[in-house]
This record gives sequence, structure tokens and C-alpha cells, in this order.
Amino acid sequence: MTRLFCCIGSLVIFLVAPDSRAIPNDSAKPLYKMNRAEIDTLIRQTSQRHPDFLERLQIYSARALGTPYRWFPLGDGPQGKYDRGPLVDFARVDCLTFCEQILAMALAEDYEEMFARLQRLRYRHGEIDIRARNHFMLADWLPNNSWLVEDMTAALGGDLCVEMTKTINRVETLRKKGVPRNELAAMPPPQTMTIRYIPEVKLPAIKSKLRGGEIAVIVQSRPGIFAAHLGFMLRDSAGRIFFRNASARRGVKKVVDENFDDLVKFLQRNPSWVGMVFLRVRRE
Repeated sequence: MTRLFCCIGSLVIFLVAPDSRAIPNDSAKPLYKMNRAEIDTLIRQTSQRHPDFLERLQIYSARALGTPYRWFPLGDGPQGKYDRGPLVDFARVDCLTFCEQILAMALAEDYEEMFARLQRLRYRHGEIDIRARNHFMLADWLPNNSWLVEDMTAALGGDLCVEMTKTINRVETLRKKGVPRNELAAMPPPQTMTIRYIPEVKLPAIKSKLRGGEIAVIVQSRPGIFAAHLGFMLRDSAGRIFFRNASARRGVKKVVDENFDDLVKFLQRNPSWVGMVFLRVRRE
């Protein structure tokens, strides 16, 4: 087993990666080294050979292992007014763009469809504008992508769930990104929002209920935002659950796998990361 450290922000996780059986033995070119034509061919071939969504999610996310980490790698494209980062970039990811791009691939049959799916995931109604971007995972991304995913936290946790209430200030977030106040008149006022999550001490009790393919969102206690990190919960051929995610830790900074039990132990030792929310792609 491989031991490593992973960091998000100023927080450090001690990880034990699953053994090699958790990672497909695939010597093909990694996703982050592929050009557009190669990605198009990969999507076309995989979508034909693997009709099951979860299989495609496993395949594409495995091909993304080792992808370099970069904070906020995507923007609104070269025509963007305040953020001209690319609209798609498989060469570098953060935790959110890793999940979004892999989901978009798993939903598509070619590159063009993947690109369109990605913009719908990242923006409200697919409208490419920084004001329509889903900046908050649980306050924006989840409700605006209810066509694809549903919150399974209560179904998994039941009475184990607890509530957390915070105020989401979208105007303040956009002001920090350079958007002037006179362009924010249509933005909603600060929103007080309550979520349900499964506390870190209760996570072992729901481990067996995870079928693999869930988006796991780590909840934090700091004000103004719920999500600290996210990635995919997956199962290997032996049924062991692990967490595939983009790590920000200096010296790692890439997409890696983490053992679920060790991730839970870290949460139990660190008061600012208090539990998890689980999202699942709708069966239909």
C-alpha cells in the first residue's frame, strides 16, 4: 500500500491509497496528456463499449489519475469579461473541475457533447457568464443540476444526519472576483440555507450503503460556505470503497485515490471538517 500526504487549503490528510487492484492496470496514455482528437476517440469508443454510466465513470476517472492539480483552472473562456480561463482543460484540475469534467465525459458520446454537458454542469442553464456560474457546490451546483444528481444524504444517514445553517452571499463572492456592483443588481440577496450532513463519527455506519459512483462533498465548519472538498466514492473489484479526488497538497498536487477508512479517521481528528454530503446520479 502507498502512503502519502494530501492537503486542501491548510489542512493535511495522511492517506493510505488502495492497493493496485483498486486502480485499473491500464498502460494507455493518461487523460491529462491527451489532445482533443484523442479524447474524442476515447469518448466515442468507451461510450460504445461500456453503456453503463458507472463503468464509464470508473474508466475515465482512472485515466485521470496523476492529473496535475491547479486552483481554479477553468474560467469563462477567452471571451469572458472577468475570468478568461479556459472552458475545458484536462491537463490540470481542482477538486470540482475534476468531478465536472469526468461527469461530462461519462454523459457524452463524443467531445462536442462532452463540452456542452460540461457547460451545463458549470453554469445555470448552461449560460456562460460568471454571474451564472455555480460557485457554491451545495447552494448552486446541486439545485442547478437536479436534472442529473440528487442528494442521497438523508436516505443514507437517516437519523444519523444533523443540520447546519449558513448564509451564502453570492454578491460578495462575485465582488471579490472583480465584478462591479452595478452588474450585480439581478443577483439574489444573501441566502440563509440549511443542509443535512452525516457527521464524521457516523460515517463508518453508512459505508456499506455506498454502492460507488457517489459524489462525496466534505462539509466544513467555517462560515459562508459548506463545501471544503469533493470527489468520487468508488468500489474496486473486491468491493472496497475508496475516494478518488484531486489533491492540493504540496508535493502531491494531482488526482489520487484515498482509502475511505483513513479519510474518515482524518475527519474525526480535525474539527473544521465535520462530515459529508453524498450526491448520486439519477438512475433515469
